[in-house]
Amino acid sequence: MKKTPFIGYYDYWVVLTYLSIISAVVGMFFAFDWNIKYAIFCMMFSGLCDTFDGRIAALKKKDNIQSNFGIQIDAMADLVSFGVLPTIILYAVGQSSGHYGITITLIPAIYVLTAFIRLAYFAAIESESKDDEKKKQKNFRGLPTTSVALLVPLVYFISNILGASLFEVLNVTFVIISLFFVLNIKIPKPRIRTQIILCFVGLIILLIIILVGGNMNG
Repeated sequence: MKKTPFIGYYDYWVVLTYLSIISAVVGMFFAFDWNIKYAIFCMMFSGLCDTFDGRIAALKKKDNIQSNFGIQIDAMADLVSFGVLPTIILYAVGQSSGHYGITITLIPAIYVLTAFIRLAYFAAIESESKDDEKKKQKNFRGLPTTSVALLVPLVYFISNILGASLFEVLNVTFVIISLFFVLNIKIPKPRIRTQIILCFVGLIILLIIILVGGNMNG
């Protein structure tokens, strides 16, 4: 292995994953300041990075250490971007509407736990799988964590249109998502065309959220 001044890797194949982490951390700061729509923007940007980082990483011929490194950072980035950040958004929405104590912490804790279990489980499986086996997999098992980058903005958007309590709707949504994170059911993997369409839909929702804004009703 070639010696470098720094540990880790800094080639093009890890850039999107690193950007996903940075965006998620910035999103947390926005959420702490109750700038929910900008926190959601950061989460969606992380989702965009995660959607295409695997395809870019596949362009690089990697040794075993590099491959395992990619698997680990992808799982860690997903945990931060689609595990921790969404719960901080939920917590901020709850605080802004006067919710405190166990009512604002229990569901986020369960949500992060199920995301953690899912990501750790599939990181272990992926590290043992061969490249040709990965390409043959046409289904997810359970709901992928990246889907949160579209589901949470969609819930935010619909809640504001209907005038519903965002905190209550998000709580229900997070309970359902937590369950589907760990349910052993098959969900078809979207093709590249479907991914592009979903990104386009997400962009429209994002523009509406930023331009129109919204409330954080409890």
